[in-house]
Amino acid sequence: MYSIKAPAVYVTERANADPRCRARMQRLMHGVQTNCVRCVSDEELNEIVGDNALVPTARTGAMGGGSDTDERILLLDAFPWHSVDAEKAYAAQYQGLRAVGVLGPWTIRDCVHLRRDFDGVCQTAYELHTAEGCLHGCQYCFIGRVLALMLNLEEYVEHLDDFIKTIPWLKLFKYDNRSDQICLEPEYGASDLMVKFFASQTDRYLLLYTKSDNVDHLLDLPHGGHTIVNWSLSCDRVSREIERFTPHVTARIEAARKCQQAGYTVRTRFSPIIPIADWREQYALTTRELLRQVKPDVVTLDVIGWMSAGMLARCVNVSQFDRPYREFIEDIIRQGDPRRGKPYNPDGKHIFPTELRAPIYRHMIDVIRQSNPEQRITICMETPEMWNLFGDELGMAPEDYVCCCGPTSVPGHPLLSACQQGHGSSKIPLL
Repeated sequence: MYSIKAPAVYVTERANADPRCRARMQRLMHGVQTNCVRCVSDEELNEIVGDNALVPTARTGAMGGGSDTDERILLLDAFPWHSVDAEKAYAAQYQGLRAVGVLGPWTIRDCVHLRRDFDGVCQTAYELHTAEGCLHGCQYCFIGRVLALMLNLEEYVEHLDDFIKTIPWLKLFKYDNRSDQICLEPEYGASDLMVKFFASQTDRYLLLYTKSDNVDHLLDLPHGGHTIVNWSLSCDRVSREIERFTPHVTARIEAARKCQQAGYTVRTRFSPIIPIADWREQYALTTRELLRQVKPDVVTLDVIGWMSAGMLARCVNVSQFDRPYREFIEDIIRQGDPRRGKPYNPDGKHIFPTELRAPIYRHMIDVIRQSNPEQRITICMETPEMWNLFGDELGMAPEDYVCCCGPTSVPGHPLLSACQQGHGSSKIPLL
């Protein structure tokens, strides 16, 4: 696992009372540097959160609040497995814990909400959680200085077995989208439990989503073809300067190659694509290296978003952006970063308007096709307008597409076969 520098470690009485949780905690603590470990009740931890203002430092309330330090306050807890009514009462009583802790064992990603409020096409699915908080500290990310881990993982898997039976339509489960659990392995032990659990399923699949190269613990696990590992990729300059605590992008590609060699289905996301001054050359180099070493069953493209122009400028040095993108951000800021109106929707997912995002997709698709004409490509949380521009070329539509984490985007899906559409048909100008 990664080494964790922790100004403080808080262990709940609930976790400390469970022998399996204590054993997991002891394994994790071998990788933690700290001078402060406290066992606390829910009431005490809730008070500590308020007294130390952990909530603002843990989360800025919007994207663009990535941590500028590799230190993390560590919270070690266990799911209490309340009834629905008891969970509501618990959340109301301990609001601070919910603000810095795990969202719950699973949450729903609602495509209607995302389309209405963020102008993005998505697919409804449940996502799994046992951790919240990340050690990578990318500048554009909202996840800050608190890492909360649930320790009763064996019990989690028992409840998961009952839960997935209630949603037979869901085939692919994304695990810990608000963390990077692979960084904590093998000491955390979630990979071992979750991979083996899904290997026992006939038609359910696990998705591990990561920027890490810490994959040796995965290579000998009996995954049975039911775990997909998806890497978030950038380019050399972004991985060095903006994703400062992540493994370099070449290390991630090598990790993907190792997992594919071990029989895992591998996927990649260029996410978020950041239009630095030499983005065309930088992302082309990464793309060619990726497709030289790895055969992902799908490559997803996603331009940076989820924040306003002002938030982006506060967390990333936009002076290093390509001119059209830099000038757009500067113009918006000069106008007061309005919360309504055109040329973009600052309350939605997208920062840049279609005429600036589309050339990025055009370039990335062309580079991918040059390396592998049959590579399946998709776009993430994009607008219907963008789907109109690229859907035919990608061989998919907003009503029927595969992506890295869609509820039915599993091996064997018909759309994951070789692309049958023509290439290079979209008339999108290159800036």
